[in-house]
Amino acid sequence: MPAKRTYIYILKDYANPSNFEQERYQTEDVSTIRFSEGPLTLKLTESNSLVEERYCLNIESAKYELEGIMSRNEIKEAMIHHHPQGHPWKHLQFKMSSRSEVIRVNLEPVDEEDYEKCIKGFLHISQDIIRIEQKENKIGADLISYFFNNKIGELSPFRGYLLRKIKTAYENGSILDNSNEPIDSQQLEGLKSEKLLLPFLNWQ
Repeated sequence: MPAKRTYIYILKDYANPSNFEQERYQTEDVSTIRFSEGPLTLKLTESNSLVEERYCLNIESAKYELEGIMSRNEIKEAMIHHHPQGHPWKHLQFKMSSRSEVIRVNLEPVDEEDYEKCIKGFLHISQDIIRIEQKENKIGADLISYFFNNKIGELSPFRGYLLRKIKTAYENGSILDNSNEPIDSQQLEGLKSEKLLLPFLNWQ
């Protein structure tokens, strides 16, 4: 008997309901919060595939796309990312369009409960990304309140959990560059110079 499919729906619990949009398509459920003003477009998206074992939480701006992914379908995951090798593991992925670079952080081994902790940590850290974008683009609106409800503060413990997982991944050679090679200390320092990545790499 096949295992029961499980879906992850976390964003709606912490989103500002006034700006939260949820749509069901034939193959996936997609929840989105989008903000646009002047030069800034920010989008926070959660998607659950209805046809394969794939989940993604994504925050996207003009220069960066940061996402947490779970997939057990190696072939389709490779197709989704247009990459010659599949990535059938739970990972964070940083796409830096300004540098034409993709960095993958393998979060394994984690079970479903641990992975949900990582997602909640990702959501909490997303606030830092939003604050940086708000400041750099001189946006007067309170973007944290635009994206999140009052419960977002409850996710603070999961922030530390995710950062510890990322630190362990680095120590184990499981943060990979474009060539699927482990990043070294020099590459890590280069990534830390990227303001929107630093919140995910600040382990101290």
